[in-house]
Amino acid sequence: MAANTHLIGDKETNNWFKAYIGLNVTKEGLTNFLCAELQKVHTVVGKSCGKCPIENLIQCPTNPYCNNRKRNYCPFHKSQKPQPCPICDNVKDNIILHHRYGKPSWRNTRAEQWALNDWEIGKCYLPPDGYSSISSVQELDYNGVISIVLNCLHFQTCLSPLCLSPPPPDKQCPLEKVIQSTS
Repeated sequence: MAANTHLIGDKETNNWFKAYIGLNVTKEGLTNFLCAELQKVHTVVGKSCGKCPIENLIQCPTNPYCNNRKRNYCPFHKSQKPQPCPICDNVKDNIILHHRYGKPSWRNTRAEQWALNDWEIGKCYLPPDGYSSISSVQELDYNGVISIVLNCLHFQTCLSPLCLSPPPPDKQCPLEKVIQSTS
């Protein structure tokens, strides 16, 4: 028990607590901004039919979602043949066009909700793993917030050019540095 009381007075531990609080305050400050801008992204990207699951919109195999080691079985796809839907395919293509690296996180999103839910579009710009169960911007961690801002090209119109100079994926880009330091 005595060892724990020294932790509170330890300067390094105190600095970690301050950094944690600072990241949370920053994330909370960016939440309303992110929600408002994701509404704009949704308007530009478009609305889906509301019936197509993501598994039907992307081909099998699509790395890293499909595992074709077992013949005729893919853990991601219900059917190995995509079922075209002009409305949803257009939204999917627009999401890809607005992704800085052209590789949205399809595993995070539910395409059936693209018709009404800005957040489901926003989830495409998150890191590929660990965010599928997050149901709102408010539940995101700091890394998630910054990832959306970095990965969705819409946000470069909202930021000072200095935030993206040198441009990503250059490791000297300020937003890339933030991602590196919080991952």
